[in-house]
Amino acid sequence: MPATKLLGIYSNGLVLQRNEEIIIEGFESSKAEVTVTLAGNTVTAAVAEGKFKAVFPPMEALFDTELKVTGTEEISIKDVCIGDVYMLSGQSNMELPVIRTIDLNREEVEAKDYPYIRQYRLTPDLEIPLKGEAPICKLPETDWVSASGDGKNEISAIGFYAAKRIFEEKNVPVGLILNAQGGANIESWMSEEDLFATGTKEDEIAPFRGEGVLKAYVAEGAVKCNEWRENTIDKDFSVDEAMADAVKLKMPCIIAEDISGSVWFEKEFELDKQIDGECMLRLGDLIDADVTYLNGVEIGRTEYQYPPRKYRFDGSLLKQGKNIIRTRLIIESGAGGFVPGHPYRLETPEGNIDMTGEWKMAVEKLTEIYKPYKMAQNIPSSLYYAGILTLKNIKISQIWWCQGESNADFPEGYDQKMILLFSRFREQLGDVPAVIVRIADYINPLKDTSVPEGWRKIQELQDRAPEYISNVKVVNSPRPDPVFELHPQNKSQIGEDLAKASMSF
Repeated sequence: MPATKLLGIYSNGLVLQRNEEIIIEGFESSKAEVTVTLAGNTVTAAVAEGKFKAVFPPMEALFDTELKVTGTEEISIKDVCIGDVYMLSGQSNMELPVIRTIDLNREEVEAKDYPYIRQYRLTPDLEIPLKGEAPICKLPETDWVSASGDGKNEISAIGFYAAKRIFEEKNVPVGLILNAQGGANIESWMSEEDLFATGTKEDEIAPFRGEGVLKAYVAEGAVKCNEWRENTIDKDFSVDEAMADAVKLKMPCIIAEDISGSVWFEKEFELDKQIDGECMLRLGDLIDADVTYLNGVEIGRTEYQYPPRKYRFDGSLLKQGKNIIRTRLIIESGAGGFVPGHPYRLETPEGNIDMTGEWKMAVEKLTEIYKPYKMAQNIPSSLYYAGILTLKNIKISQIWWCQGESNADFPEGYDQKMILLFSRFREQLGDVPAVIVRIADYINPLKDTSVPEGWRKIQELQDRAPEYISNVKVVNSPRPDPVFELHPQNKSQIGEDLAKASMSF
């Protein structure tokens, strides 16, 4: 570790909250004090137990300044701005990046760069300390990414579409702290005390306490997953032989049978000429993981269900005459396949080719149903320690929250948990306003024919949040098309509504 060091969030491109006390924290191993300079103002900070905290008075909005720390070593942080900082939290629909919405919003995204909209991605070091100890998690050491060029693609889509409207209205730098984790339930964001108050038992948390325990559990889960997937391989299987007398079926469809393991799907199509230029195969939404080949060459793979399959390749892989697409699909839970309602087509410079209709299917190997370990972001209090306590002393303007999908199977008490959650957020981050994004409709293609009752209950409790949480507004997520899409692309409308709500406080 360097002799002089800042917390990870104080990095190039940093955005600090205007009109609030500014705290700069770090570590110093040798000297009794350090000097910290921000926007021409200098503070001397004492070092205690290897740590320092420099406190600056509130400042107005400012573009393009520098943060310097001089101790045993000198640190210089470039492109620092002072503006409005928002913490974006929840699960995958808040985390979903701009690139995943590009099909619907390309013109809007590519119209303009926003170098003064920056995002810090808080990928937590998921550890849970023993009860009563100080948090042992740390902020990741990564630069802030600006909404310019390719960097724009990495930014939270909801965050970007809201931030660009706020920036255009206020003309002050916007900082987004992306503190959301796909699949996270509300319990992972709550303190242990609050969880116990809402019915969580000690034995639900105790097995994961202690330095390195959760990390070891997650690593063990990854090993078991890899072992299960290795077991789906039949080394004697020949896809060519299997397809010679394979089952024919109309796609897209769900294979509603007792199938877990590896299954191959094949589509033949004809071209009347060679095609040049970039092409893309859209394979909708597959359940669960796939590797897809065109004429024997791998063109893409996805390791889990939800991302839309959009596999780009050079047209030279296509042939005049017969072409073959083959997809090896790993089905984890007894049913899977190609989810209806999504696009299935081959897009070429010469036009589009429909990929629905007749396919062939052949089973490679059947296995037992995969029984996953819990994700770290489903462990009670994990993200409270890793994503909330780590932000103490980081001043923000507002909280933006989009979560609830992972609690839809057990919605009872979600409102009480939200009350405690936002109280704890504000205890750590300041008594700031909050905007809640109501979860969009969703129908699980494996088990539902309509939006389930538990999902509707979460939506209802979110709609009513202003009745039981102070200083909060709620914006709706428009109904996605198709409703089988857990991560709809229509984030621009949500961002517009969020921006309006945010600026109305």
